Amino acid sequence: MKNKNLPFSKVEKTLKKQKLVFAFLNCSVKGDSLYQNYCLPLKKLFGKVFLFDPLKETALNGYKKMEGLFISLVKKEKPEYIFINSRRDELTFETLDRLRKASPKTKIISISGDDDKDFDSVKRYHALFMDCTIIHQINYLKNYYRESIKNIFPTLGINTEIFRPMNLKKIYDVVFVGNAVEERVGTMRFLINNGVNLKIFGGRWDNYPEFKDFCRGYISPVEMAGIINQTKINLGLSKNKYGKSAFKWRIFEIASCKSFSLVDYFEGYFKFFKNNKEIVMVRNDIDLLEKIKYYLKNEKEREKVAGNSYKAAIKRCNILEEFLKMFKKIIENPEIFLHKLPKTKGTIGVLTKEDMKKSDSEIKTLAKRFNYITFSNGNANPLRYKDYLQAYSLEKTKKQISCCDYYIHDKILKDYLASNILRALGILDKRKVSQALTINQISVSNEYFMKNISKFRSFFEGKEIDMLNEKNTCFISIPLLRLNKINNMDSEVFNEFFHQKNFIVELSSLLRRKRLLGSKYAYRLIYLALKNPVLLRFFLKSAKEKLIK
Repeated sequence: MKNKNLPFSKVEKTLKKQKLVFAFLNCSVKGDSLYQNYCLPLKKLFGKVFLFDPLKETALNGYKKMEGLFISLVKKEKPEYIFINSRRDELTFETLDRLRKASPKTKIISISGDDDKDFDSVKRYHALFMDCTIIHQINYLKNYYRESIKNIFPTLGINTEIFRPMNLKKIYDVVFVGNAVEERVGTMRFLINNGVNLKIFGGRWDNYPEFKDFCRGYISPVEMAGIINQTKINLGLSKNKYGKSAFKWRIFEIASCKSFSLVDYFEGYFKFFKNNKEIVMVRNDIDLLEKIKYYLKNEKEREKVAGNSYKAAIKRCNILEEFLKMFKKIIENPEIFLHKLPKTKGTIGVLTKEDMKKSDSEIKTLAKRFNYITFSNGNANPLRYKDYLQAYSLEKTKKQISCCDYYIHDKILKDYLASNILRALGILDKRKVSQALTINQISVSNEYFMKNISKFRSFFEGKEIDMLNEKNTCFISIPLLRLNKINNMDSEVFNEFFHQKNFIVELSSLLRRKRLLGSKYAYRLIYLALKNPVLLRFFLKSAKEKLIK
């Protein structure tokens, strides 16, 4: 093929003639980390780069108009590439379809940084709809390949024009840069209680008054690079919210600044650094404290490791070079880097409320034609890819049950709530979670259904859906259907189950545009809230805490 084995100079010339739309949440803020790490290098590669900030546009115009503006921009400019965040549903599969219709030759590239947390429930499904997915958890490449998803580009590249050695005086003993999560809070508390001279930079720490004297708030990547250069020991805490270590950008940012870090033990880093020569790891908080004391006293040894880590990192962490490799690969292999949904082997059939009133033998006759069974009680509208993704999830995971998330939909409010059952299961008792479940979310293997017909019949009669667990169920943390009303549930379940209260964003947008009082949206929401005490309490609380501010 004529595009095989292109020199990088040819790739650069090609990109200089092309357009790219950079559509990341918060990308209009020039101090944002993804803007500085990704957009600035991309601006050097492409002839034209258009910024589109879904977060800003939604705040200014509401979700529906934001989506329209985005599609209009793509239709007008016909860019060769779009860069987007790979998140739960900021851009729905329906929106992606509209983008492709508006500009069929445009390639959509997403960035996935959280495979360690979300591969099973989100990322594996998003990747099916992308022309290319950039992943940072490079050890998850095998997971994508296992599912025959080949259009993946693994990288830990960073903007080395920002993160670089500055030869600044070391004025901080120990610094941690990152947001407050439970695992980190415990470590920070332990270090402070043991007399470590610690400074913390990042968000959400103001939720913990005990850290008031130690926290300096959020800083931009440029400010962060300066802090890293001024620090004797940077803390590279790599554990996610489940307490498991994973790849973190921060480790490579610190190394690229020729600075020293102590890092949570994670074997994945050995692909980049030699243990105790180019990286120093810790097993637990006690080990961390001991090594902080040791390396504060041993400056020469500390600086030697920092110098070695810099040499190792700089070879593989330049995001500009990584992008060139990626676009070269995309141009050379168009047959790989394209959006193409794989076929599922089995068929999926729907059983309704009326079907489940029939005898067991009649139901078995209906069901035996299908490999997978999904359900409808008449109170929900499935989205376009629901059946496909649930069949795909059952096929790939070999589990018996698939459960997706849903929207609460209204003719005026549209999708004003979005559920997150997997998150709720991690917080609430299963009996509580069952208040918000609906049979419409569930798909099962034919084998499982045939063994449990009476149980499924009871679910249609209003009995508690109690068979879901992480061993037998694959959860799809993406809304794939719309319900027209909220189940009866208490306030605790409502607050935890509906992770996204989209109506707050819409109300804030209307208030900002001074259109709240004249809008049908607000009156419709008040009407629904007056009919539902749980929604009313949350609405009033949010209005007081968020809208008024």
